[in-house]
Amino acid sequence: MHWLRILLSAAPLGLAWPEPGGSVPARRHPNPPAAQEGFVYLGHEMDPRTVRNHGGFQPQGAGWEHDEEAFSIDHHYSAGPNGCDLNGSGVSGNWLYEIRATPNMLDDQWPEPYPDGEVFALGGILWKQVRRYARILHSIENTFNLTTWTNNSDYHGRLYEDSALASMCRVSVEFPRALAWGEVGDAQAQWLERPLFHTAERFMDDVALNLVGSLPLDFSSYGVNESFPGSSQGDLSERQVADQRVEHELQHLGPGGEHLDVFIREGRESLQALIEDGHMNQAGCAAWLRPQGPMEKRAEEHQEQPQSDSCCKVAAAFRKEKRRGQQVREVFGISLNEMRQLMAGQFDGLNCALLVARMREKADPNGSLETKGVYIIDEPTEESNLRNCQWAKEMVTPHPTEAIFYADDLWPAEAKLQGGFLPPDGTTAFSASRTFGAAAKRAGAFASKGTQGLAGVVYLVRATPNMLVTNMTVPMVVGGIVWKQVMGWVYVPHNYQPPKDNGTQATGSQIRFMELLNQLSQRDTTLFEHNPDYDTSMNQYTAHGEYINFVNKPAQLLRDFMDAYGDPVGWSGDFPLFQRPARETAVVPAVHSANLLRRVRDILTGPWGSLLTWLTASAALVFPVLGEIVAADRILNAALQGGRVNLLHMLRFTMV
Repeated sequence: MHWLRILLSAAPLGLAWPEPGGSVPARRHPNPPAAQEGFVYLGHEMDPRTVRNHGGFQPQGAGWEHDEEAFSIDHHYSAGPNGCDLNGSGVSGNWLYEIRATPNMLDDQWPEPYPDGEVFALGGILWKQVRRYARILHSIENTFNLTTWTNNSDYHGRLYEDSALASMCRVSVEFPRALAWGEVGDAQAQWLERPLFHTAERFMDDVALNLVGSLPLDFSSYGVNESFPGSSQGDLSERQVADQRVEHELQHLGPGGEHLDVFIREGRESLQALIEDGHMNQAGCAAWLRPQGPMEKRAEEHQEQPQSDSCCKVAAAFRKEKRRGQQVREVFGISLNEMRQLMAGQFDGLNCALLVARMREKADPNGSLETKGVYIIDEPTEESNLRNCQWAKEMVTPHPTEAIFYADDLWPAEAKLQGGFLPPDGTTAFSASRTFGAAAKRAGAFASKGTQGLAGVVYLVRATPNMLVTNMTVPMVVGGIVWKQVMGWVYVPHNYQPPKDNGTQATGSQIRFMELLNQLSQRDTTLFEHNPDYDTSMNQYTAHGEYINFVNKPAQLLRDFMDAYGDPVGWSGDFPLFQRPARETAVVPAVHSANLLRRVRDILTGPWGSLLTWLTASAALVFPVLGEIVAADRILNAALQGGRVNLLHMLRFTMV
């Protein structure tokens, strides 16, 4: 993997290590080094001489930069290579390194910070960032101490502390959300190929280029210098370090740990269910999974001595369960088990009136529904509970993509004359957008046309199976879009920039969204203009929700795909989808009244603009002007989650 987990220096350095009896308190060095602002700490088994020879802490695995899924903190934390990458922070290992923080170190604080204040280093850590190091001294009682800190003579203090760039040496708390979740959104729409890598690459170039370089980092070689300490006889092996990390994880997260209530309810059977292949060495992990007891007593049970290779997947599964539980509770207000029961249609034992109350409160946490955890509900009947359970199931169940936004510089009259939209010459696919804001930004970048200061057009398009929309890719349209599936459009002013606002999470957000819908439904405010040629028979279709990699694949593979899924758009056996007529350059948009144009601009750039920015295409279907009403509760839930729209989608699918 290309992430390194490190401990953020936010308070006097607390060093966690198992004590006799299995507890994991925060123990402090008798003379703890005061935490230095702008520094992080990494415990590692490698000695300074070896780290120096490597040029720093390099990503693991050859060709890591070609693995798209690897560019996700969530994936790395939950699994890692084979589910067993438990490289940790704090004082795991033989050495503790104090490292200058740089913006490629990411602190993901949603829904809450990672355990022990962990942050993640994108691309690795250069040796010149290490300011000093100290050996961790372990004892047979599993306590520890530190030797005296030793300064690193290769530390680039002139760059990191004395130059004008020193003020940039900090951990990033704001960064592309795609790097947190591996969830590709509209921000990645320009990259059909390797969108996560390009997102990481651009982020590094924007914030850390002058401090660490660009991806992949250049780990400079250093000449031989025997003065740097190497390994010693008392050092823990890599296997021993892995064992200790696994033990820490299982004691902290497992049935004997403090998070028992998060996910363990059915005993040992639950543990097996956590492992994807269903195989688990129960005897090997039993000593670490049971409630905490005297270390000496557990050591006597030789038949149950744990092995890291038999337990690391269990620890990784616990990590994932705990994190998913936090995410589900933050987004939906219910537990992970409750969500799974709802998705499976297993309503026995669920008080769905209470679940609905929690979910509605989460949809608008600052609105009139705020209860501070106290809910007054009528005693449910069997009928009312079933009704509430079905409503809640609808909210958490994945739904196929019903519509997308597409930005183009063709006016509606031009697009109709052409028959729809085709990929650029020589290609067979093009990207689209999930949200109005992303599509509007692209449309506003086109050249100004006509005399009204308008640029491009955002089209709301009914999704069809020739569209690939998954959580790891930018929405891709194979073949093209036919005019009869265009539901409506919005003219976008030249150089339009969606407002940056947290309006979807602000006080009264549900009220604001309903005001927006009311405003857009007014007869004299036709923001979305209805396409009179829309064919309502297209309502039966949705996007293809399975990822298919067409990059550098034979054209016949795409033809086979269209043979299977292209009928709704009139596929006839070969590209192009339809013949493009000569373009009429004189076509201009219909003349609108100055008052109408002003009101449209007011909506796009005013207080409702931020709501439109996050508006999903499926949510747009609720507009009465488009002649189709979708379940309002589901639309409100999606529209009000703001930047978490994709997260909602991802959480639902990861629970399947």
